[in-house]
Amino acid sequence: MRILVLALLAILGVLPAAAEYNIAGHWTFSANIQAECEFDGQAYLERTGEDRFSGEVTARQSCTNLEEDFLVRQDCTASQLGNQLSVRCTIVEFINGNESVFYHPDNFTLTIESALRMHGALVSSGMAKPAEWIRAERGIS
Repeated sequence: MRILVLALLAILGVLPAAAEYNIAGHWTFSANIQAECEFDGQAYLERTGEDRFSGEVTARQSCTNLEEDFLVRQDCTASQLGNQLSVRCTIVEFINGNESVFYHPDNFTLTIESALRMHGALVSSGMAKPAEWIRAERGIS
């Protein structure tokens, strides 16, 4: 029943379009990369154009089968098309853990659900893993 009501409201134009959500600001994220690994971090997005953003991602990867944990700072650009957000990053520095050719930039393909949540996939090293971005306590910029 709830889905029917939401669908009706969307058709009538009562619900805001994803493009109207303010996604600039601070976020936390996590992804399910492997059973023995934890992957999470923080992100910041700043609007640079109508459908464009720049920002930074700091990702933490900890796996029981690796000798060291990684903390990696990355510069990113993002483009929005409707309710879809594509985040593409380049590694700036390894804050923790030795630089590794096996650690690839953390890119995301996300669906904007609201100004508080985005979900989709971490796309890195040729694999796509479930990911979620949640609005951080610092909020909207």
